[in-house]
Amino acid sequence: MQKILQSQKDHRSLINLPSLSSAELEEKLRIAADENPQNNQIQLALGNICFLNNKLNDAKRCFEIVLKKLPTSIDAILSFAKIIHAQGDTEEAIKRILSVATKRPEIEECWQLLADYFAQIGDDAQSKKALAQLQMVKIINAKVAEAQECFAHENYQKTDQLVRLILDKIPNEIGALQLMSKLALKAGHVEDHLFVLEKCKTLRPDDIEIGVAYANALMYNKKAHEALSECQRLIELAPEEIEIYPVKAAALISLSHYAEAADIYTVLADFHEQRALCFLRLGNVQKIIGRAQSAVESFKSAIAVDPLIGESYWNLANLKIYLFSNDEIKNMEKLIDENKLSEQSKILIQFALGKALEDRQQFEESFSYYKKANDGYSKSRNYQYISQHKALINVFDSEYFSQKKTFGHSSHEPIFIVGLPRSGSTLVEQILSSHSQVDGTIEMTEIVSIARDLDRSGGRGPGQLLNALNNLSSEECARLGERYLAYAKPLRQNAPFFIDKLPANFHHIGLIKTVFPHAKIIDVRRNPMGSGWSLYKHFFAEGSEYSYDLAHIGRYYNDYIELMAHWDEVLPGQILSVTYEELVADLELHTQRILDYCGLEFEPCCLDYHKNTRAVATPSSEQVRKPIYNNAIDQWKNYRPFLAPLEDIIISKFPLV
Repeated sequence: MQKILQSQKDHRSLINLPSLSSAELEEKLRIAADENPQNNQIQLALGNICFLNNKLNDAKRCFEIVLKKLPTSIDAILSFAKIIHAQGDTEEAIKRILSVATKRPEIEECWQLLADYFAQIGDDAQSKKALAQLQMVKIINAKVAEAQECFAHENYQKTDQLVRLILDKIPNEIGALQLMSKLALKAGHVEDHLFVLEKCKTLRPDDIEIGVAYANALMYNKKAHEALSECQRLIELAPEEIEIYPVKAAALISLSHYAEAADIYTVLADFHEQRALCFLRLGNVQKIIGRAQSAVESFKSAIAVDPLIGESYWNLANLKIYLFSNDEIKNMEKLIDENKLSEQSKILIQFALGKALEDRQQFEESFSYYKKANDGYSKSRNYQYISQHKALINVFDSEYFSQKKTFGHSSHEPIFIVGLPRSGSTLVEQILSSHSQVDGTIEMTEIVSIARDLDRSGGRGPGQLLNALNNLSSEECARLGERYLAYAKPLRQNAPFFIDKLPANFHHIGLIKTVFPHAKIIDVRRNPMGSGWSLYKHFFAEGSEYSYDLAHIGRYYNDYIELMAHWDEVLPGQILSVTYEELVADLELHTQRILDYCGLEFEPCCLDYHKNTRAVATPSSEQVRKPIYNNAIDQWKNYRPFLAPLEDIIISKFPLV
C-alpha cells in the first residue's frame, strides 16, 4: 500500500510541473511507468503525452496496459479509439466509442466523435443520429449542471425539483441520482443516501468515484465491515486512486485496526490535497493507541498546513494533557476576531479557548468561550429537546418481560456499560478490560441498529418497536443475538466475555434484556452537576445534541435517572449501579463489587488499569492511562455561578455537594 501511494505522490508531482516541455514530461513519465508499470494513471498520462507527440504506437501500448487491467476505463477506451482512428481503422474506433456511449450516454465527446467518424466513412444517417443525440445529451447535462449549481449554493428545494424532473424523463441518469443521494444526506436521511448510491453502484460498478461515495455511505450507516470490503474491491480495480484510502482508513479505525489506519494517514499526510485533515486523523489514531506526544505533533502539523481548521485546536485541547501557550491563545483569539473561519471551526476554537483558560484557572473568561461555543452550535442546529423516556417506560413494562422471560439468546458473553457520556464509563471499562477474562472493544452501535431495524419493521416510534418485538418469536430473538455476536466477533480477542460501552444504550436496556436475558449491565453515574458540566464543555463529533444547552442537559439527566429507576423496577437486581465518586474514593472496594456482579475472580491487574495498553477511542483516553485521581470531581464548582440553568432543573431531585 505504501509503495502504491508513494508512486502516486511521485506521479502527482510530475503532472504539476508546468515548466516541463512535452518531450521532458514524456521522458519523466516513461521513467515513472518503468518503475510503476501497474499504475494506471501514470500509463494514461504517458499515453496521452505520446499521443500529443504523435507517437501513436507507444501511446497505444500504454492504453492497452490500462485496458488489460481496467477494460471499462472510459479514458483508455476513448483514447485508444482516437489512436486506431488516426491509424486508419475508423470502423473499429466507432465500435469502441459505441461501447462507451451505450453505457455512459452523458459523455458528450462520445457523440461528437461518433458524428465525425460516421461522416468520414460516409454514413450520414448515423452521423445525424449521433448529432441529434449530442444535442439531447447537452440539454440533459445542462439541467444536471444547473441542479449541481443549485446544490452548491445550498438551494436544496430547487435542486430537488430539477433532479425529479430529470429522473422523470431518464430514471437512471447518474448525475441526477448522485445529487439525490447528496440531498438525502443533507436532510440526515443516511439510509436513503445509501439506497440511492447502491443503485448508482449497480449501474456503474467500475466507477471509482461512485464506489468511494458508496463506501462513505456505508460508513454513515455504521457498516464498517461492508465499507472496508468495498474499499478493497475498489483498490483491486484501481490501487492508485488516492481517494479510496481515507475511507479505508476510517473503516479500519471503526474496526479497531489502528496500526494499518495510521500507516495510511502517515503516507497521505505527506502529499494528499487535504494534508491537514490527514494529519488530524493520524493524530486521532495516535491518541487512541496511547501515543499522545505523537498526536500533539500531528495536530500541530495540521495547524501549520491549514490554520483555519478549528478541529486541530480542539483536538489539542481534548487531549487533556496539552497546555496552550500565551502566543497560541492570542492566535486563536485573533483567528476568531478576523472572521475568516467557518462557523464550525469558530465553535471548535471557542471550545479550545474555554479549555485553555480553564487550565489557567481563568474561570469566568473560560466559561464565556464555552458558552459562545455551545450557543453557536445550538443555533446552527436549531435543536429542540424532546423527551422519549415515557414512551419506553410504557413499552417495556413488567408484563412485557414476563411474556418474554423464555426468549432470547443464551449467551452470557456481553457486558454492557451504560450511563451518560463523561461520567466515568471509560474508567469502568478500563478496569474490567484489564481482567484476563474480559475483552475491551469499542462503543459498538449494533444494538442501536437492531432497534432501528425493528422500529422500521413495525412502523415509526417506540410504540411501533413494541409491535415489532411482540411479533418476534423466540427463535427470531435468538437470531438477533447471533447477529449482534457476529458483529462483535471481529472486535474481540479470545476472552470469554467482552464489553460493549455505548453510554446511550441505557435507552435500549429493554431490548438488550429481550435479546440477551443473561447479559450484565453496569450503569455508571456521576454527580449530576459534575456530569452536566463535563458534557457542556465537550464537543461531540456526533450525537449528544442535548449537551449544548444547560437546561437540556438537566432535563436529559432527569429523564435518564427516571428511566433507570424504571429498569430497576421491572428488572430487579439485574443492573449494577456504580457511582463515579465512590469508585474513585475506594477503587478496590468498588472494583470488587463490579467483578462480583460479573461473576469474575479478583485480579490485581484491575487495580492497575492504567497499565493496560489497549486502544481507547473515547475522550477519556489519556485520563484512564493514569492512576486513579480525584481532582476532576469538584471541577464543576469553579463554574457554579454560571450553571443556574442546569442546577435549577436538577436540584429538586438530587442533593448537591
